[in-house]
Amino acid sequence: MYRERTFMDAILHGIAPTNEQIAAYLNAFHRRMPGITSEIMLGLRTNDGRTSYDVVADRIAGAQPSNVLDIGCGDGELLAAMHARLPAAALAGIDLSADELALAAMRAGCEADLRLASAAALPFPDAAFAAVAAHLVFMLIPQVDAALREVYRVLAPGGTFAFLLPRPPKQQSNLTTLLGTLTHKVTIRYPDFTPFAIGDRALFERFGIADLLVGAGFTALPSFDDFEVHATFDGETLWKAISGRYVLGSLDDELTGELRSIVHSAAANGPFEYRESLRLVAIVR
Repeated sequence: MYRERTFMDAILHGIAPTNEQIAAYLNAFHRRMPGITSEIMLGLRTNDGRTSYDVVADRIAGAQPSNVLDIGCGDGELLAAMHARLPAAALAGIDLSADELALAAMRAGCEADLRLASAAALPFPDAAFAAVAAHLVFMLIPQVDAALREVYRVLAPGGTFAFLLPRPPKQQSNLTTLLGTLTHKVTIRYPDFTPFAIGDRALFERFGIADLLVGAGFTALPSFDDFEVHATFDGETLWKAISGRYVLGSLDDELTGELRSIVHSAAANGPFEYRESLRLVAIVR
């Protein structure tokens, strides 16, 4: 827990953590809860019944690439979805978490070249892949400009890059209201705390995303597919989803207990409608 606490001590007291502290925090978080991201996201569906992994995999499969790199592959859920659609394609994945990669390696029927590596320094030669994918990763990378340049470098001309990002909801929802209540509870204990975005804020706006892609070397226009995934959760499932989030899932036991009570109360009168707003960005090199 030390590496998590170093990061948390900084942001709870209004201090911007260093890139090294961010990387150490993410690694420690996933060592403590490997597979938590896919566990949460697999419970959420689009209106047509797909998971967010399906949405990314469908976009990649539409280009029929011969090989694909998954950046921040985690426990291999997106790799498995792509293998189901592209059984002949060679797959590769990188992640900073050895614990997540260990889960990915145990997946049956999905042989992939898995490497412990940073998105800002990909261990592959130029133009090595016909497609590159990422599922809710780039908003967690402090050096996102360097990571996007690496994507451009390893992507072959004519190749497809598709990546999923969170998107600010167009209107207040049950989830945004609940998260606001939880954040307020944290600020009562830590007045200097403000919700912290690890990566580049430009990734939350279309123009910002386009500018970052141009800076990385891309010249084509990106496409944007905005959608929601949703489910109804009982109190305990809702708490699992909330505690599986960064920051809110890394607080001390006393404050965690208080937040858990708030979350259970939110679902006390019936199932809680949980919605995540997402954006799929795709571009051709």
